[in-house]
Amino acid sequence: MKLLRKMKIINWHYFWNETITFEPIVFLTGPNAAGKSTLIDAMQIILLGDTTGRYFNKAASDKSTRTLKGYLKGELGDAEEGGFNYLRTGRFTSYLAMEFFDDKSEKSFTFGCVFDCFDDGSEEHRFFLLEDKIPSNEFIENKVPLEYKALSKFFKDNYPNGHRFFDSNRQYTDTLKRRFGGLKDKYFSLIKKAVSFTPITDIETFITEYVCDPQANVNIEPMQENIIQYKKLETEAQTMQVRIDRLEEIERTYQAYAGHKENFDLFSYLIENSELHIEQDTLESYIAQLRQAKERLTGIDIDLADVASNISELDKKKFRLIADRVNSDAYKLTDELQETKKTTTHKLKTLQDEIDAIINNLKRYADNYASIGQLLVESLTQLDFDLLDNERADDLRRLLDLSEQVASSSTKLQHISLANVIDINIEELNTWREILTKFKMTISATSVNLARTMLALDQATSTLRQEEANMRQGGKPYEFALLAIKRELTSRLSEIAKKDVEVSILADLIDIRHPLWANAIEGYLHSQKFNLIVPEQYYLEAYDIFKALLEKNRYYGTQLVDIGAIIDRKYVAEVNSLAEEIITDHEGARAYINFLIGRLKKCKTPQEARNSGNGITPETDLYRSFTMGRIHPNTYKIHFIGRRISEEQMAHKQQEIVKNMHLASELKQLNESVSKANNLEVMNTFEMTNSLSTLSRTREIRGLEQTLKYVEGELSKHDLSQIASYDQRIADIDEDIAGLRADQASLNEEKGRLISSIDMLTKDKIPGAKVKVNERVQRLETAYDPFLVAEKGMPLFDRLRLEGKSYLDIVSEYHTNLSNVQYLVGNLFSQLVRLRREYVRDYRLTLDTESSENLLYDTELVEMRDVKLPQYKEKIADAYAKATKQFKDDFISKLRGAIDSVIDQIEDLNEALKAAMFGNDSYQFTVKPSAQYRRYYDMIKDDMLLGLGEDDSPFVNKYADVMNDLFKQIVDIGRGDANSAILENVAKFTDYRSYLDFDLLVTNQQGVSQHLSKVIKKKSGGETQTPFYISVLASFAQLYRIQDTGELANSIRLIIFDEAFSKMDRGRIQEAVRLLRSFGFQAILSAPSDKVADISSLVDQTLVVLNKNNASRVHLYAEVAKMNKSIS
Repeated sequence: MKLLRKMKIINWHYFWNETITFEPIVFLTGPNAAGKSTLIDAMQIILLGDTTGRYFNKAASDKSTRTLKGYLKGELGDAEEGGFNYLRTGRFTSYLAMEFFDDKSEKSFTFGCVFDCFDDGSEEHRFFLLEDKIPSNEFIENKVPLEYKALSKFFKDNYPNGHRFFDSNRQYTDTLKRRFGGLKDKYFSLIKKAVSFTPITDIETFITEYVCDPQANVNIEPMQENIIQYKKLETEAQTMQVRIDRLEEIERTYQAYAGHKENFDLFSYLIENSELHIEQDTLESYIAQLRQAKERLTGIDIDLADVASNISELDKKKFRLIADRVNSDAYKLTDELQETKKTTTHKLKTLQDEIDAIINNLKRYADNYASIGQLLVESLTQLDFDLLDNERADDLRRLLDLSEQVASSSTKLQHISLANVIDINIEELNTWREILTKFKMTISATSVNLARTMLALDQATSTLRQEEANMRQGGKPYEFALLAIKRELTSRLSEIAKKDVEVSILADLIDIRHPLWANAIEGYLHSQKFNLIVPEQYYLEAYDIFKALLEKNRYYGTQLVDIGAIIDRKYVAEVNSLAEEIITDHEGARAYINFLIGRLKKCKTPQEARNSGNGITPETDLYRSFTMGRIHPNTYKIHFIGRRISEEQMAHKQQEIVKNMHLASELKQLNESVSKANNLEVMNTFEMTNSLSTLSRTREIRGLEQTLKYVEGELSKHDLSQIASYDQRIADIDEDIAGLRADQASLNEEKGRLISSIDMLTKDKIPGAKVKVNERVQRLETAYDPFLVAEKGMPLFDRLRLEGKSYLDIVSEYHTNLSNVQYLVGNLFSQLVRLRREYVRDYRLTLDTESSENLLYDTELVEMRDVKLPQYKEKIADAYAKATKQFKDDFISKLRGAIDSVIDQIEDLNEALKAAMFGNDSYQFTVKPSAQYRRYYDMIKDDMLLGLGEDDSPFVNKYADVMNDLFKQIVDIGRGDANSAILENVAKFTDYRSYLDFDLLVTNQQGVSQHLSKVIKKKSGGETQTPFYISVLASFAQLYRIQDTGELANSIRLIIFDEAFSKMDRGRIQEAVRLLRSFGFQAILSAPSDKVADISSLVDQTLVVLNKNNASRVHLYAEVAKMNKSIS
């Protein structure tokens, strides 16, 4: 072993020149402030190689302010002019040296330090090793301590191969550990711990720091790199998976769109193919008509020739009969009367025919208008005018009045005949015509307006359906144009800003606190709740886009709020204002609401509203600008404010759709009646004038009938049988000729019609029909997918025909289907475009978002899902395998070895402590798995590791969750952890001691054991010092390898306790010293003078430190006793 034999101190605080010898067990005592701690601090300089002074006088105070400079210069206290007073000033040299003896080699060696101090207060020091005793000159020549250079020369001259000066403290401490017996770094912390002798408050911390060996370095950087790479790849794979999910959503939406688009194309094909067959049938009909017309034209020419020949023969026969009649005597007598009769009869018949024609024409008009008027009255009476806007409702009400007038006046004229025609009032007839004219003009205008209304209604219904679909997905029943403006403004601003820019509708940013005020707020804000809010920095850019969107969508029910200007004005809501009922966390929305309703008072009654000067009641009674009124219910019929869609809003939207569909049905029925009315002819002015003129001659009939009666009376007085025979025969011929001429006219008329028809067929209808057929054929060949036509289109078409459906039936049925599918296709394509735009924007791509094909997105999906993602997964698996292998082979193996080693150390310590009884108590260290980190411990100590070969998957699978959790603790995997936290975790989890719980088990004579960690706070001072003392002794015994033999045991045995026994009673002190001897330690025990009686008789040497006249000296206790006796 290596024992301390001597110490030399020169110029160290109150010690000017002192040489001290040491026995195995030394008791160091003396009055307070005599220099005991000063001497121990000097020893620590040499034993620790630390000149910082951080450990000086720690037994006396943890906050000691002693410094190396103060010790060297001999600090006395504060100077009046500032600074300190010193014993030594100017240039001088100090020495500290400790001489040790190695009983194995029987040689001495000395560790020391020389300090050269200069006038400016600075110092330079050099540690040294002398392979011999302290020199006989004790580093002094001519009563002056040798400076470093002189000492160096002295050593070179006297110990040329037996000395060494060290360039750094580190070099010195490395040599010190080696010469003291190959000690571990723990030596330094144990020396300081023993000197300061702070009682134990945390036994586990003490054991881990002073008993166990420190953790050998576990380099986890390669493992960290692999884990980081693994986690990076995993994160990238997750990001890619999100991208794949979005592409798959695009694919699903496209498939749905493509499916409905295919149905749309299929239905369109069925309609167009049916229309082609209809057009082909029409063309064939035209060709057949042309053929038949030409054949008939040839037959007419033959018939006309026969008729002309027959007329010629009858004319000749008639002329002969006329000549015979003129030459008869009877004819000559009655010729004038016959002529008068003939003329009168002709006039009478002509007039009656004209009147009959007029009556029939009037009855035709009356029948048509009475019928259509009644039909319109029925249709309009059933129509719900409340479903129409005011202008359309007023138009149709006027039409209803006119229809009733038309039906009434026309019904009167339906019963006109030749018998009562004379009673017709001309003014009534004129009034009737005026009514019909006005009616026809109204019908014409109504027809145009009705068509527009029905088109607008269809569009509105489609929009309502879209809004309903949006509401089912969480949207509100905003007008489609408003949402279109908001959507496009958001997209355009996001493109400009190159990031997401939020555009919000005011109603979506606020909530109403109490439902009582909902109607008042909805109604008062009216259209202002639809105003749009954009970030203030984009306001002017947004407005340039916004105003163009208003024009594009023809919608002006919203405005752009300048929230920046409003916020700057700092509007504040007054107490009890309507703004208090608004809840929002949006700064701009709050400022705007304060501006709009921050001065509008909440009032219970109209009187209160009036008194406020600017108030509103929950029933929407509004008083402002010295007027009072109620807000129109339509402004709050639907509630838009808030972030949730109510069932009432959804029901209202569905009611709107049903209402529109009902109105569309009624308008369709009305339109059919209006179309019929519009096709009716109206009596023109000439026709009416002619009718009135003819009817005014009805009174002539009576005169003509009287004339005819007179002539017939005169003729009855003569024998007219012969003439009658001639007349009858001539009349028969005339009748035959008239018949032939009628046939001739009819044939000529038919011939003309045929010629016109042939001309129209040849020049117009047939060429036009051929063009339509050819265009339709070409469109069917180019506009539709041939596979769709072959596989679905034609088979379905043929099946429908086999089911007996006509082409018109197919067109009618599939037009309805086409409308429904068209809505779905449009809606799905809008969704598809939105998904594509969001995808392209988020990933900064340049893909076409409006394409009807999905090839680019499908290609990207296949590349990511089927190529890149599997590659990432392979890399992830490889990185994970490397990380887990390094984790198992390096991290776990080293920790397992360290844990096994410390358990062995504890067992060795316990073996040494078996015979070390302290009074009636025995002590044993305990070590067990940490409860906090038990699952990590179980993994580290799992014996499965011992039997693993190349395949470590069973171990990895068993502890996958534990490993991943540990990886998160020791690797920064991009979770935003502070670097210091990661470093702390690395230090903690790479230290084997973190996985163990340590304690000291104290067992009394009766065998009752207690864990020190549980009772330490209940012990007295002496009781807490004892386990500390035992623990330190055990630690030093382990450090100095006292139990070993041979060269391993050749180490120093030195322990220094400063104030260790201050709280121990005599019995405990005796046991403590006994243990020191039993372990074979060399000990320096420092305690106050009141402990002399308890300790001096137990030790080998008692040294007393005394201070007189600022000079400290070390005396043997026996010398001091003699001195005291002589004085007494």
